Amino acid sequence: MDSKEYSWKHLTASGLLSHGVCELCEVVVTASNATATLKIYDGENTAGEVALQIKCASQQSRQIGFHHHVYFRRGLYVEFVQKVDYCFIQWRELGHRGEGS
Repeated sequence: MDSKEYSWKHLTASGLLSHGVCELCEVVVTASNATATLKIYDGENTAGEVALQIKCASQQSRQIGFHHHVYFRRGLYVEFVQKVDYCFIQWRELGHRGEGS
């Protein structure tokens, strides 16, 4: 798979990354001066289904790579729950809503 088929973003706040069908490839979370919590939703906001909740120790980074990417049907939304300094996330768009579902 060509790397140009993948999207990535450095986040410093909660946000919507994909409106439709996609695969989550990798997440790196960096904590500020306290334990950080990040939630990733299958959906376009916090009303979606929580797919992952990642905790990271104070002043540390936590990297999670998925050999078999995680499939999201309704979008990809990232919520900075507490004390997340920043997050790097990589995903791959699979098409518009309805394709591949």
